[in-house]
Amino acid sequence: MGDIMRKYETISIDLKKRIENGEFEETKKLPTGGQLMKEYDASKNTISNAINLLVNDGLLFAIHGSGFYIRKPNKGTIKLNNTIGFSAEHPGEKLERDILSFKLIDCDTDLAEHLECKVGTPVYAIKRLMYIDDIPFAVEYTYYNKDIIPYLNEDIAKTSIFSFIINDLKLTIGFSEKYIFAKPLSKEDQELLNLEPGAFGLIIDDNVFLSNGKKFNYSKIWYNYKYANFFNNDKSTRKKS
Repeated sequence: MGDIMRKYETISIDLKKRIENGEFEETKKLPTGGQLMKEYDASKNTISNAINLLVNDGLLFAIHGSGFYIRKPNKGTIKLNNTIGFSAEHPGEKLERDILSFKLIDCDTDLAEHLECKVGTPVYAIKRLMYIDDIPFAVEYTYYNKDIIPYLNEDIAKTSIFSFIINDLKLTIGFSEKYIFAKPLSKEDQELLNLEPGAFGLIIDDNVFLSNGKKFNYSKIWYNYKYANFFNNDKSTRKKS
């Protein structure tokens, strides 16, 4: 299958849209597996895989013997196990993106190391200011390997780049590697985020791969410390000591 989208991934994306649109608001849970198998004309295993993607993204949680329930989102939460972009992290919130810079550049040595590509590879270099509910939430410096993502423009960058990659380019996003740290913000980024001089930012270095293992995106995202908080969905069970 390579990096072509599988049926369970398509189902997962559709279920996510239904959750965001409030279709299950009354029950706060998904229909049963049997109902979903009929709705999507899919096998039990396919539905299970689709639901697991939503669990991994923190949208659902399971109660044994009862089903899968919709997790109430907290404003400004960054899901550390999210691989499908900014929009997926903030369902139901008002999102806006200001494009501060959009360029096609040749990859230098440092960027080539981050993107695991050759020096001189064409790369889309984008700087965006992200708003949640009209609050400046994050400054994103993001880079896409043009050999893998052949086309982007400013109109796409104003919406969801990952949705374009999934729905239009029909590529399957596999996994990401995130590194979290804090550093003082530049004067420019302090002003963009309406923060005081000398303020620190919460930073995620994000490396995103297709399902075939090719790295297509590297981002450095500076979050507004006043509003950002991090969430990780730990499904492990531990024995009481």
